[in-house]
Amino acid sequence: MPAAMMRSVPLSSKQGLIAQTGFALAASRQPRYAFQWHEHDCAMLLWPRAGALDSAWRDEEGARRRCRLVRGQALLLPSHVEHSTRAESVAQQHGELYLAPDLLRSCQAGGVLQLDGAAQAMLDALWMPAMSAAALPMLVEALIVQLGASHRLQAQVQAVQPQLPLARQWVALLRERLEAGQPLPAISDSASMLGATPRTLQRACLEAYGRSPIALRRLVLAQAARQRLA
Repeated sequence: MPAAMMRSVPLSSKQGLIAQTGFALAASRQPRYAFQWHEHDCAMLLWPRAGALDSAWRDEEGARRRCRLVRGQALLLPSHVEHSTRAESVAQQHGELYLAPDLLRSCQAGGVLQLDGAAQAMLDALWMPAMSAAALPMLVEALIVQLGASHRLQAQVQAVQPQLPLARQWVALLRERLEAGQPLPAISDSASMLGATPRTLQRACLEAYGRSPIALRRLVLAQAARQRLA
């Protein structure tokens, strides 16, 4: 049976776009962006620049996965993975980097990624219209290397460190974002980043610190401000 007849979702082909360089960049500022379930014939890196993206995709076992992506996160999917993307914000901005599978051959990263400062800076540079076309291949190559290196480092840290309680993970996440010069995500978004609901995070913070997430967020911001002034 032809492959086209076996697809359960439409194919949005990008082969024409990536034929020359192996990659192509798309930037969206469309208010309340929505793209129903579809797939690409190449890999895709999706990242929000402003606002949040509600993303869904099927994993290797065919199960549906969901995540709300905020700035500082990205979603890397291999080719022919069914996915959908929505943004409720009028002021949303996000980028999509389409990649030939060969470019990711040595990169073990995948799924939802927590971006380090270097990777975020590279994605911000890709967004800039003044970026020279001649510089793009080197920047994309460097980005892929950085994503792979960051993935390995995070895996090593998780392997040697015991899993922190949810509330401590959340506070550590806030501090890491501040140290990287990144804005703090909304409480609901940051809970989603840790695989929890806002209500679960609320209970965890009250049990561990005797404070609500809002109060803890203010405390972390105040501590960071004092450290900058010291």
